[in-house]
This record gives sequence, C-alpha cells and structure tokens, in this order.
Amino acid sequence: MKCCHLHWRRGFTLLELLAVIATIAILASLLLPILSKAKVRAQRTNCLSNLRQLGFAWVMYYSENNGLLAESYPGRSEVWVRGDMTILEQATNTALIQQGKLYQYNQNLSIYRCPTDQGVTIQNRKMRSVRSYSMNAFMGGRDPALGSIPPSAVRYVPFFAKESELRRPSELWVLLDEDERSINDGFFVTDPEARLWIDFPAISQHRHSLSFALNFADGHSEVWHHRDPRTPKVSANKTEQSGNIDLKDLAGATTVLR
Repeated sequence: MKCCHLHWRRGFTLLELLAVIATIAILASLLLPILSKAKVRAQRTNCLSNLRQLGFAWVMYYSENNGLLAESYPGRSEVWVRGDMTILEQATNTALIQQGKLYQYNQNLSIYRCPTDQGVTIQNRKMRSVRSYSMNAFMGGRDPALGSIPPSAVRYVPFFAKESELRRPSELWVLLDEDERSINDGFFVTDPEARLWIDFPAISQHRHSLSFALNFADGHSEVWHHRDPRTPKVSANKTEQSGNIDLKDLAGATTVLR
C-alpha cells in the first residue's frame, strides 16, 4: 500500500495577503469619515451641554439677585468669570473661574471649556487654557460713563442690567464658544452694525467643523454653522468684513435698537 501524505497549507499566498490588505484599506476609507462625523457630533453635544449648564447658572444668578444679570465686563464686582486667556498666569488658573459669580451654581470646572479647544498660544507656547466661553458684552450692568461698547453701538441698548429689560430673550445670545485666537477676558464684543469682527466665535475646521455653539437668554442653546466663505479667514480681532452673513447673524442676536 502507498502511504498517503496530506499537505496542509499553513498561510496566505502573497496575492491573497494583498487582497486582504486592499479590502481592509477600502473598509477603513469608508468608515473613517463616518467615525469622524460621529466624533464631531459627540463633541458638539458636549459643548452644547456645557453652555446649557452655564446658561442655567446664569438664570439662577438673576433669580436669586432680584433680577439683576451677572455682569460680563471685567473688573466689575459681579462679573460672571475672571481671568484673561492671553495672560500666562491666568490662562491656566482655575481659581479665577471659581471667583466668578456663576461658579457657585455649578462647581464643575469642565463646563467652562469646549472639548475641541486646542488651547491658546502665549509667548510662543501652546497651552491648555481653562476657559473657551465668553459672555455677550451687552449682558449685565456697567458704568454708563464708559459709553457704548463698541462705539458703533450708540443706536442700540448699551447693556441689559436686569432680566426684565431683555426683549426677545429667545433671540438674544448670552454665552458662546469663542475662538482660541480671539479669546481674552470673558467679555465678548460684537459690532451691532456688523462691519467688523471685534471678537469672533470658534471658526476653525477643528472646532465642530466650522460651527460654534451659543446659549440664549431663554435658556436654550443652538449650533450655528458658518456660511460666509470669508469667515474662516478671520485670524485676529478687529477684522473688517462688512456684509459678512455670519457676522450679520451674530450682530442681530446680540442687542436691540434703543
């Protein structure tokens, strides 16, 4: 009798291996955009949640203070948050957040920072800053002697000192996600004439894919997508872009005519 010898294949041929690699590459190319979009949605949801919680703290503040709004102007005793993100000693100092008037209503430091914020650059050093959000400069009382801020706001309500003064609260924003290249103090200045970006919201591709979150005086939050092709080109405060659709939308939700 002849002995039968069975020969077992112990691996892939080169062609089979290449076919498997090609298949994996195709699947990866299909899945990566989906995973990327899912990540953006998750980060956006987190940012919206942060602003909702800060907005609720803002409501609780005026509810316990006879309707007086927390102030946005730096240096005031009732300012909502302290700290300038352009100053090395302050950008990473969480104690300055704790000194703000909203902190007592939600003592979670993480809600002051957007998950997509890549940090600020100070003295050629990139660092993780403690805050990404700023407040509408027209919210909260301040000294009338300071005049209109900005000067172009002479035809508009200079500031809302009390909750009862807010007209169309569902259309007036209170807090927003500010770009890391723009953020300084917690006081976000908008030109109500929509001629130039004085401060600007998050506009980078990595910040929610050219969108930003903002919270309104009635408590709801939204995500606004940038539509004007000039907006992503803004890289410094006080950039003139008269007629910019995104700037016009933000200005229209910032204050009202006197």
